[in-house]
Amino acid sequence: MVIVNTQGIVLRAVKYKENDLILTIFTRKLGKISAIAKGARRTKSDLLSSCQVFAYSTFTLKKQGNMYRVTQTEIIKSFYEISYDLDIFSYATYIIQLIDYNVEDEVTNNRLFILLAQTLYLLAKEEIDIVFIKDVFELKFLEYIGFKPIVNRCSNCGSKNLNNSVFNIYEGGVICENCRELFEYNMKIDLTTIRLMEYILNNDILTCNKAKVSKYIVKELDKILKRYLNQYIDNIGFKSLNLIQNIENKKGVE
Repeated sequence: MVIVNTQGIVLRAVKYKENDLILTIFTRKLGKISAIAKGARRTKSDLLSSCQVFAYSTFTLKKQGNMYRVTQTEIIKSFYEISYDLDIFSYATYIIQLIDYNVEDEVTNNRLFILLAQTLYLLAKEEIDIVFIKDVFELKFLEYIGFKPIVNRCSNCGSKNLNNSVFNIYEGGVICENCRELFEYNMKIDLTTIRLMEYILNNDILTCNKAKVSKYIVKELDKILKRYLNQYIDNIGFKSLNLIQNIENKKGVE
């Protein structure tokens, strides 16, 4: 019988029978797994707090057939603050769904695990630019699952002179001034936005959160990433994305 101790973050919790939960957990050691938490819905259950969506805990897991069973947990951070703000909750839900729907089962990705934990930590704080944090997460998420856009050189010729360059989703990144006429569907991009994308890819999200970025640049970055994800990520059309789109429209983010 296989028993594993690992840190994990709950991505999804589905009611099962009278008092049980079927969890989808993104773990450090095992990647994304399914696990049953027996009796976790009982109010006095020791598993209750660790089995809520967003909860970051240490799990003791026992392999039973094709599924794991949660036998013991120790909460590290519940991130309960996220549920108090509808905007924050919507963004956090979108982020965990990106992972849930686009990461293969039982494939470890420690960099993505750390990114998720750090992102939830930031979303639970006050006074953050949630659109920018979402954008940072998306760009690093793309990198960690193998779809990183090329932003430090021309994706066609390799030139590092990016003055007057454009962004082309279908070519996977920035196109320099000399190559831009060769391609259709180019998108306007400010050189500052290019440098910001390179900065994000070279730093963790906690460091990126300290950067002072203008609303114009965040808006342009957000627009590019929306289109890039729609091209390269299949499972992106879910309700939370529509909800944050409504939130952004109210805030003037197109």
